[in-house]
Amino acid sequence: MAVSPAQRATYAEDHLTKIHFETTPRPLAGPGDPRHVTHPLLAAGWALTSAPGDTRITLTGPDGARHRMVIDPFGYGSPWRIESVDWTWNASFDRMVPVEIIAGFTDALLHGPHRGASSPWEHMQKAGWAVDRNPDGTGQALSPSPELPIRAELRPIFNDTSDHLAWRIIQPDHIGMPVWKMWISGPVPDHLMAGLTEQLVSAAPVLRGMHDRDHYSARQNPSPLTPQQAVEAHFTRIDAAQSRARTQRRTRLAARLPGPAAAPASPASSRASRS
Repeated sequence: MAVSPAQRATYAEDHLTKIHFETTPRPLAGPGDPRHVTHPLLAAGWALTSAPGDTRITLTGPDGARHRMVIDPFGYGSPWRIESVDWTWNASFDRMVPVEIIAGFTDALLHGPHRGASSPWEHMQKAGWAVDRNPDGTGQALSPSPELPIRAELRPIFNDTSDHLAWRIIQPDHIGMPVWKMWISGPVPDHLMAGLTEQLVSAAPVLRGMHDRDHYSARQNPSPLTPQQAVEAHFTRIDAAQSRARTQRRTRLAARLPGPAAAPASPASSRASRS
């Protein structure tokens, strides 16, 4: 299911009227536009499988329907849920998780495993975060920003088990609830967590509109991109997802096709082999 011309037109209409700001650090940027996540999935062949009129949006992958995303705007705590349909694992994200970070997870799902995928902690260390790990796999990491430091914590949801873990993003000097949380249950593939962490620790700014106030004291500066350029960047992103999916489908089809049959020996060569 590709992104339709009507869906592109609606996205353009929404963003051509915005004055965009470069917003940092990205963990504090606020949620952003959900279509940053859903449009590449649709372009890659994911299908809308929720019932007409349902407030929940369900997208199911074309990979033998092995993966599913549910967006529930009225869901308690975690409106985003991505899961394997056999319940091997699932990942949930609360409303304030920036879409660019969620897209790091879903883009990796589209790309598939790759060699040399690093753990989340390794990505944080490479980005200059101070990592403190525990023997049970939990731990925390502090970003290198002196002005707006961010602490990422990985803790068990329940005190007696590490099967269900929750990442929490915290401003160390902030008193109160965490900025946002994401919950990981089961053995989520390493390359998905690697893709998510790459986006979490990236120092590159994300775009937010002038009046997108749903963020935590993030820094904002006018973007050099015009609204048209910002829209075209989004379209380039979804076109790349569609092109990559087509290439992957052709590669899988070619792998399933039988190889060329060996040509029968000619009579002359048969006589030569008997002599």
